[in-house]
Amino acid sequence: MDFLDPRKRRAHTIRLIIGYVLVAIVIGLATVIIVYGANGYGINTKTGQIVQNGLLFADSNPGGAEIYLNGVDKNTTTAARLILPAGNYTLTLKKDGYRDWTRQFVLSEQSVARYVYPMMFPVKPVATNLKTYTSEPGLITESPNQQWLLVEDNQASAASPLFDEYDTTTLDGATPAVQQVRLPASVLTGYTSDSKLTEVEWSTDNNNVLLRHDYTGGMEFVVFNRAHPDQSFNVNKLFGVSPSQVSLYNKKADQLYLFSQTDGNLSLGNVGDKTVGPALLKNILAYKPYGKDLITYVTAANEPVGKVAARIWESGSSYKLDEFSAGTTYLIDAAQFQGNFYYAAGSDKSDRISVFKNPLDSIKNPSNGEALPLLALRDDGADKIGFSNNARFIGAESGQRFAVYDIETDSIYQYPISQTLSGEMTWMDGHRFIGESGGKVFVMDYDGTNKQLVTDTNFINGGLFNANYHHLLTTVPASDGSGVILQDIDMQAGADLPKKLRTSS
Repeated sequence: MDFLDPRKRRAHTIRLIIGYVLVAIVIGLATVIIVYGANGYGINTKTGQIVQNGLLFADSNPGGAEIYLNGVDKNTTTAARLILPAGNYTLTLKKDGYRDWTRQFVLSEQSVARYVYPMMFPVKPVATNLKTYTSEPGLITESPNQQWLLVEDNQASAASPLFDEYDTTTLDGATPAVQQVRLPASVLTGYTSDSKLTEVEWSTDNNNVLLRHDYTGGMEFVVFNRAHPDQSFNVNKLFGVSPSQVSLYNKKADQLYLFSQTDGNLSLGNVGDKTVGPALLKNILAYKPYGKDLITYVTAANEPVGKVAARIWESGSSYKLDEFSAGTTYLIDAAQFQGNFYYAAGSDKSDRISVFKNPLDSIKNPSNGEALPLLALRDDGADKIGFSNNARFIGAESGQRFAVYDIETDSIYQYPISQTLSGEMTWMDGHRFIGESGGKVFVMDYDGTNKQLVTDTNFINGGLFNANYHHLLTTVPASDGSGVILQDIDMQAGADLPKKLRTSS
């Protein structure tokens, strides 16, 4: 038998050893290839050279856009993951019926570029008239979940404000759902056709909206409950005060911050028992609450002449954040991004707006005792600052000049725009600004790229979107001069359009 033959047994053993060695070599090579591939290495199939790659993620709204890199069709569509050699690229997204989206970027070795936010705008937006108003509605506002659009009806009796309430989740239907809701006359003081209502902020329940009412001889604040108008109330009357500014406590309407610019006191009012507590803060010039027990505020107390301090109030304790020149407008804000707290502080007279990361950690540390800025946004004369909807970006605005900090990539963008703005730009979503320029809805990406004049408008804020950004609500003058039309602009095109609109596009 063969296994008893020493020569054959030895040959069999040698073959086994060679086999094991070859398998080990293959496994080793595969492991090396996997490790090097995971670290961005690849082989140039034309030259045979080893190159180090980066990774590109590209997506869009709507999806299915063709991806071009440096003008070359990559034969894939969004959403896509592409392994690319390090280098300079121009990414272009194309889809029938939509305007191209493009931007240049540098992909370095072992890096990841993520462009998952692009929005494709239709070449020829399809407009549907919803209602004609005798004049531009005094107030157009939308709930935080982007479902409820309130449009003040100027045709109504001057006894009290009447609103058309549109359910934006029904805009794809033949007839969108709309009903009328009225703010009770008893809630307001001296309401006439000359009165002006201004949105302050919505509560997170998407029912209550805090409004400022300016009327002949005075100003007051009211909370309007769109779901139960009879539960609306007048803040001034409820607490017997005349505040200069009111804010929702923790974004709810059961407690309110009441600020008096006259004495500089900030107090907390409890709606349930109609009481106002003792001053939480005194001698303040401006404030911005965040969450339950966190307030950023500005004060001149104990500061040199011409200087003010931004401070953080946390659960009864106050900490100094920054010092800068006194101004007429104070730019303070706070937000959380990826588990970290970011603060911004400055004035329209300071030479920079300082941005801090987790400043309380540094301030409370005995070995440190002060917060050092993460960076400075320089936009001289900036009169507005705010975080994007996803808190990834913080943007400062001074007329047509912008300064934006990208927290995720630690990048700063400073740029002017040539478009003349009728008012301030606001964050449209997590990555874009929106406003009005030259009678058009004007949209641009956070870094000033991909500027779009979308459609006609005379709404100073440009427009408002529903939750999936398939519908833009704005106003335009009626062609016969009879008034102002509220329009639903469908942001889809081609095969994405609802069947009822395809023939008119």
